[in-house]
Amino acid sequence: MRSLALALLATLAAVSGLAQADPLRSTGGDEKAFAKLRGITFFFIDVTTSESRPEDADLRGEIRDAMELEMRRANIVPRSVDGLTPETTTPLLTIEVRLDRGLGRYNADVILAVRDNATITRNKEAVLAQSYSQSKRAMGTSDTTLNREVRARSRELVQELLAGIKTLK
Repeated sequence: MRSLALALLATLAAVSGLAQADPLRSTGGDEKAFAKLRGITFFFIDVTTSESRPEDADLRGEIRDAMELEMRRANIVPRSVDGLTPETTTPLLTIEVRLDRGLGRYNADVILAVRDNATITRNKEAVLAQSYSQSKRAMGTSDTTLNREVRARSRELVQELLAGIKTLK
C-alpha cells in the first residue's frame, strides 16, 4: 500500500512537471520565426515594466545588463534607446514585464519582442512591425523571488533568441 502511494505521488509530480514545461515546438516553425531576423548585427534594447515603483527601476536595470551581457557574448552589439524615436531605433529588442501583484499573488508575464521598420509604408509613414515575439510566465512567493524569476525568464528568452539567430548564420 505504501509503495503504491509513493508510486502514485511520483507519477503525479512527473505529470505536474510536464504540464508546466513549455510545449514542444517543431524545428520548421522556429526557422521561419527567426528568418525575419537574418543579418542582424546589433539591437537597440529597452526594458519596460507595467508598474513604475522605485524597486522596478532596479529590476529594469538588472534585466538590461543581463541582455547586454548575453548579446556581447553572441557578438551582437547592444545600443541604448534613450531619447530616440521609434523610427530611428530599429531593430528594437524589448523586454516587457507585466506584473500582477496582489494579496498573495506574485506573477508576471515576461514578453520579448523584436520590432523593425516594415518595408511597406502607410500614409507616407514607416510602420513599426513586430518581427519576433515570445513570452514566458514567472511566479514567485514574494517580491524577491518574483524578481529573481523575472530575471531568469528574461535571460532565457534572450538566450533563445540569440540561439535562433545563430542557427541562421
